[in-house]
Amino acid sequence: MQPIADVEFWHQHSAISQLIIEASHLVDQRDFTAFAALFTADGALYRPTTPEPLVGPAAIALSYSATPATRINRHLISNLRIACQSATEATSSAYVTLYSSDAAESADPIFGAAVQRCLIGAFHDRLIWQDGRWWLQERRAAFALNATPQGLVR
Repeated sequence: MQPIADVEFWHQHSAISQLIIEASHLVDQRDFTAFAALFTADGALYRPTTPEPLVGPAAIALSYSATPATRINRHLISNLRIACQSATEATSSAYVTLYSSDAAESADPIFGAAVQRCLIGAFHDRLIWQDGRWWLQERRAAFALNATPQGLVR
């Protein structure tokens, strides 16, 4: 039988992992309001494409809703690392591979749209436990590699 501390650690690790995966899923499904609702009221999101952080769920949802309506995104999350500093504070880092295309372009009915860009980077998150669940308090997203053909980002 595992000690209580080990069981609690894995419970928290699982909850945080699900939060990070859910965040990417909501962005890919274009549910930007639900994505933004994963952040605390004063949560900050640092995007590589914006000079200042987006602060609060309303600002985060507004920024993401400016994404072209025809864009198809798929985020693949890997190498997730989680460290709990206390029962109410944690940090995580994960690699993210972002594949994007445009739904307006012709897509193969079986194999889908051609990938137009592929970016590889990371999410660095600070999380807090509040009201019985984990919340994103801060996310810093950054790109490290551009695997798009000829390095062209659209």
